[in-house]
Amino acid sequence: MKKIKVAALPRLLIEEGAFKKLPGIIASSGYGRVGIIHGRTVWNRWGDDLCREFNTLDIDFLDAGVSGEPSPRVVDDIVTAWADEKPELILAVGGGSVMDAAKAAAAMLAESGSGGTKSVKEFLEGVGSMTPSGTTLPLYAVPTTAGTGSEATKNAVLSEIGGFKKSLRHDNYVPKLALIDPLLAVDAPLGITVAAGLDAITQLIESFISTGAGPFTDSLAVSGLVAAGRALPALLQNPENVNARAKMGYAAYLSGVCLANAGLGMIHGAASPIGAAREIPHGLVCGLLLSGTIRRILMRARAQEQRVLVRKIEKAAEALNSDIDQLPELLDGWLEDSGLPGFGEYGFTEDELRVLAGETDMKNSPVLFREKEIAEIFLERI
Repeated sequence: MKKIKVAALPRLLIEEGAFKKLPGIIASSGYGRVGIIHGRTVWNRWGDDLCREFNTLDIDFLDAGVSGEPSPRVVDDIVTAWADEKPELILAVGGGSVMDAAKAAAAMLAESGSGGTKSVKEFLEGVGSMTPSGTTLPLYAVPTTAGTGSEATKNAVLSEIGGFKKSLRHDNYVPKLALIDPLLAVDAPLGITVAAGLDAITQLIESFISTGAGPFTDSLAVSGLVAAGRALPALLQNPENVNARAKMGYAAYLSGVCLANAGLGMIHGAASPIGAAREIPHGLVCGLLLSGTIRRILMRARAQEQRVLVRKIEKAAEALNSDIDQLPELLDGWLEDSGLPGFGEYGFTEDELRVLAGETDMKNSPVLFREKEIAEIFLERI
């Protein structure tokens, strides 16, 4: 039997209304000072109630808002502001970008010699020259979108537009608690909902067919795809469907567990250089590239008689309520129904996309594409 090694996982709670229980959970855990990193929209709706409850429980708190893809500067500013009165716990309430910023801030507030004197940039893979020690403040993660699965992973992705999109990573950075309350997501715009959902589906499919896949991740990936295959169409019809929001939250969480243990493929290998070149939502990049990539992987697998790979794609299609040959069209339909834009609307040119194709990492892809083939996938979505 193939070796199975499972990365650390957070304590998980998925429940409608669970967010209201959070102050009590924090108080019972013995934390008296909390640093809250949040998305601005969700904070406008839910922040007052949370802070009021913290005051009732005599829990001190600091807060910082994050919008867009987080940069090292955003993290450094939070660390500097909180260095003199460090919180005992970091609470992340928001989408994947908030989770990334919170993980990085929690690590840098605890990193020896940091506290505002060293930039997180110095610890990023492929950018800085320092290796993180793994010391970190405990982190509770409360996602308000269902996409990245960052609430289940050990890495924080930071970027500088025109420069890089890289990770701060350590096993100790996995959140202590992932609390998923579907009520926090019901107000998310349709475009964000679908882009996030396609990110989760991409991660589930890529980890399922990854060269690093195994029986543990395979079972979770299929379970996540079944949930997403029912939830995303329901949300396209009614974004306020709370049960569908919960299912997408479950699918996104599993996508994080799967990527942490099986790795991802070409789509995420492309998302890094594309995301570094322009300020474009990560989930949108995944959604734009998913159908074209799956179509070509299936063609190659059939041509090379890779029966195991073909059968896996067939299982993924079945989980999503599709026939294997109709899977790319199903994915395209979800993208089109949401009205999400292509690369051209973010300023990408054909020449630029061809250059970015050459910077794409194949990672754990079961099929290795030539640069020209990758460029063709990109250009289909301009």
